[in-house]
Amino acid sequence: MKFDVTTFHPICVLSLKQNNFIHNKLSNSIKIPLKITVINEGSHTRLIQYLTNQEIKITVLQQNEKNFQKIQRRIRYVWLETSIYTTMTFARSLWTIKEKELQLNNIKRNLPIGQSFIKTKIDTKKYINELYYFYCKDLEKELRSKKAIWGRKYKLSYEYNSFILIQEFFSPKIMFFFNNNSNT
Repeated sequence: MKFDVTTFHPICVLSLKQNNFIHNKLSNSIKIPLKITVINEGSHTRLIQYLTNQEIKITVLQQNEKNFQKIQRRIRYVWLETSIYTTMTFARSLWTIKEKELQLNNIKRNLPIGQSFIKTKIDTKKYINELYYFYCKDLEKELRSKKAIWGRKYKLSYEYNSFILIQEFFSPKIMFFFNNNSNT
């Protein structure tokens, strides 16, 4: 699957800063299931596990690494899927690694990023930068849905001033699991 900037057609892009007026207004105006999915600062993979009661697996679509003088960059495109192959989230990440001593060699590439950091006990800080509401024909085809898609972009900071920029695009199927769990 090939993605570039021109394949995403934004309906709305909101820039978020902690404690600003737009963040508070938006947070108060969207439904709780969507808020939990898009604005939460916890692990998205864990959220999907709680909702589906299934193990989450990733399918790596693309992964590249480039080494510069003291900086290593890693790019990764993945699908997060349930154990019954329900596609839940498309994610792309750009890793900027500034020190060789990082524990990143312990991070398994076949795990979601959040689970990798939890297993290796690396502390992180998450800063949500933007929320997206858009459509994309390639994602519609993969997700088998004609509904607009929510997404977010955030920065995950960790050891030695290294960080990861992550964009996640959520399947509309996630809302089904919220509705299903609220009836139990």
